[in-house]
Amino acid sequence: MKKHFYILVALAVFPFAGIFAQCAQTANIYSFTYNGHNYEIVKELKSWTDAAACAVERGGYLVEINDQAEQTMVYSKIAAAGISTTYTQVPDGGGTAYLWIGATDKVFEGNWIWDGKNVGTGTNFWNGQGAAGAGGGLPVGGAFINWGGKSTGTPNEPDDYGGLQDAAGIALAGWPSGTTLLGIAGEWNDLAIANTLYYIIEKNTSGIKENGSSLNFEIFPNPASDFIQFKGIIFNQSIELTIKDISGKTIISQHLSKDTIDISALAAGSYFVNIITENKNYSCQFVKK
Repeated sequence: MKKHFYILVALAVFPFAGIFAQCAQTANIYSFTYNGHNYEIVKELKSWTDAAACAVERGGYLVEINDQAEQTMVYSKIAAAGISTTYTQVPDGGGTAYLWIGATDKVFEGNWIWDGKNVGTGTNFWNGQGAAGAGGGLPVGGAFINWGGKSTGTPNEPDDYGGLQDAAGIALAGWPSGTTLLGIAGEWNDLAIANTLYYIIEKNTSGIKENGSSLNFEIFPNPASDFIQFKGIIFNQSIELTIKDISGKTIISQHLSKDTIDISALAAGSYFVNIITENKNYSCQFVKK
């Protein structure tokens, strides 16, 4: 009888504590709205992986920056959130402070995608490295980029310094620290995922990004062996599918009439998918095992 009584007391004192646990405290969140989207700047230290998980828990994804207007707005709000430009120092980022954004090349080195939910797929916007690395990197299909060095006309980043830089952050000052040799405040740098930084969450009120990519669109399984299935597409319309390899060569081009296709004949490697419907353009990346 006493045992049951103690349990009831515990529940009364700590009611549903676990149910309402939050990945971010309200007091540490600065919110704003832009172009029909809601944004949250979270002033709590997390790795890129944990930041993406928290973004999903809060109904969004790590921010996807698609044009200069959005870039300018997002960066201006970092200062408005009261974040010091020296709140942290990232050793592999030139000793400068950053906030996580949703860009990553962790699935396939050098192929940068917007994957703020950390699901392994997203819009491919940049391939290769900047001048501080192997060089030769280029935006995909005229996509917006703001890698360090862009202001000088020659992107220096990403450079995969140390071989572990698989996620992107937006810088709060130039780098290396005290200089603007490789980048200036507001530009992006590739960083090791294990760094713990503040981060920016974006939430779509419509479920669709203005550039046409859908945050509800996913390919699974990923990596895949024989088949891939598409999630988030309505199949009562005309749909065209293109799959390209990492060199840009078209491997498959066909009308898509169902949500599953056979990829068993593809060689192992990374591929990029583009799906065009009557009014949307979906892009993502998958790996064939």
